[in-house]
Amino acid sequence: MLDVFFLSYDEPFADEHFELLKFKAPYAKRVHGIKGIFNAHKECARRSMTSHFYVVDADAIIESDFNFNFEPDENKEWWSGVSQVDCLHVWRAKNPINDLIYGVGGVKLFPKKPVMEAKDWHIDFTTSVKIKGFKVMPEISNTNAFNTDPFNTWKSAFRECTKLSAKTIKNQNDIDTEQRLKIWCTVGADRMYGKYCILGANQGKEYGEMFKDDVENLDKINDFIWLKKMFNVNKI
Repeated sequence: MLDVFFLSYDEPFADEHFELLKFKAPYAKRVHGIKGIFNAHKECARRSMTSHFYVVDADAIIESDFNFNFEPDENKEWWSGVSQVDCLHVWRAKNPINDLIYGVGGVKLFPKKPVMEAKDWHIDFTTSVKIKGFKVMPEISNTNAFNTDPFNTWKSAFRECTKLSAKTIKNQNDIDTEQRLKIWCTVGADRMYGKYCILGANQGKEYGEMFKDDVENLDKINDFIWLKKMFNVNKI
């Protein structure tokens, strides 16, 4: 049985979501209040007693049929020369505003060693840690319930659409990326906080296009104080 960590900072419904997670994984551990995505994941790796560990974001509401039973097998390969144990596994999540289903906000399974050895990262932690393979799992793990208030809704959309428009993910499918970006920017105005999602998506798209070759400015999307200032300037 692999360790499961619940990452929270200041999300409005984190306590409730953690209690729901414990129905599926009673042994889950909470890592709370650590500033910085990089530092929080490093803390998970430090506290993990297993070779791999699951990470569940505070916005995640786990699906009733999802479990944490999968364990990578060193004798099985996802690709030639790439063992399951050397891969980062990412499950898919539902977007409650625009109904997209893909990896953003989904449950992740990290190999401990490369996370412990990581010295720094840029823009997207999941794809910048030096791990041999990135395996998208077919099952849906959770709803990514980021639409808890205007700021958190805007923030999630802004960050994701900055990454999509700047094409920060290596080997991404450009057709899928463009389709997802279009949906983020146009769909769901009638859902809870949907207008803030679409606003953040369009502003993130513009920001990513503007700074697509500027790592320093792209890295700002991981500074939540800077994001709050941006939101206060640009909100409806």
